[in-house]
Amino acid sequence: MNIDENAFSSYSNTMTEESCFATTHNNNETSICRVIGHKKKYVAFFTGDMDAAAKMYELCQEYPYLSGVRFVESLVSVFIDGLIGFFFARKHREDEAKWTNLGQEAIQALRKWVKSSEWNFSNKLYLLEAEFYFLREDDERAMVCYQASIKAAREHRFVHEEGLAEEKTATYLLHKSRHDEAMRHFVNAKRCYAVWGAYTLVQRVEKAIAMLLPLCTGRC
Repeated sequence: MNIDENAFSSYSNTMTEESCFATTHNNNETSICRVIGHKKKYVAFFTGDMDAAAKMYELCQEYPYLSGVRFVESLVSVFIDGLIGFFFARKHREDEAKWTNLGQEAIQALRKWVKSSEWNFSNKLYLLEAEFYFLREDDERAMVCYQASIKAAREHRFVHEEGLAEEKTATYLLHKSRHDEAMRHFVNAKRCYAVWGAYTLVQRVEKAIAMLLPLCTGRC
């Protein structure tokens, strides 16, 4: 199903994600609200709409995870929340401390989880740490962690998170005006997203590549 298609069309001709959320919110059905809210946050994040992702993060605070929730839902949310946090912390606005704390809390959680399963969590932890070092302008440690995240995601066959790590690395290098290196990682991100089948993300990265191309020298 395309990212813009109505997932409820198989069940109802009139119901949409928005109407379902409104109904369940009015009925205080928090579990359904939580699922829809986190799904919308995840989609906004991956499609690059960070303002919408931040808005959905705030909304999801009304529907906290309870002890009975599936662990995988919680861990993915913590990971994405941390990346959202560091993104907005780098804007250095008056709320920088709030977003920095969100990112650091995610790092602390992943450091606990990686002790239980390095296979599942190491690439996520490395990427969060890379974003933290990006914020702190620690270039050497940032690149070490970005490369470690890419490597772990590839070896552990998390192709979507390999693509994410490649894209985050490209964004970091672009910030440093290292255009040729950034291009190489954007191309890698596009390849990973294509393997994942996320063609909306492929198109988004293609736009970044097209904008970057005139700045490249052809040397990586």
